[in-house]
Amino acid sequence: MQGAFPGAEAPEIEIDEPNWLLTVDIRQWGSRRAKIASERWKVLTQSLARKGLLDVDNDVLIEMAAGAYADWKLAEAHVSRNGIMIKAPKTKVMMHNPYKAIADAAMKRVMAAERELGIPPTERGRAEKAPPRSGRKKRAADDYLGNK
Repeated sequence: MQGAFPGAEAPEIEIDEPNWLLTVDIRQWGSRRAKIASERWKVLTQSLARKGLLDVDNDVLIEMAAGAYADWKLAEAHVSRNGIMIKAPKTKVMMHNPYKAIADAAMKRVMAAERELGIPPTERGRAEKAPPRSGRKKRAADDYLGNK
């Protein structure tokens, strides 16, 4: 496989195609969410560790990203199975599937958390390796503010 530069080899990467028709039983949302979020947690922590960006201070952002990803995945599965338009439960009039709104909101949460973690390619240059715990970096403003 040719890379971006002539003569450069791109690594062979295999990514499994998602189950587009994932079964969603709304009564089991919590347990399904926990399983999917746990799987995503592992993927994110391994990815961040390989890049040298994993730090204990990232735990909340990783949890937010994994939980939002699970919500997005389940809500999108509901939309895939039932369509973007569904019949209202009481009136049977066609309406927008409310799970599409859940999926869209979860997608924004995923993107925000992963952006903070430096996951998307456009953010990787901004993410930095976690500084050592032993000390903190001196800033130019520290002298002005009297910080030690």
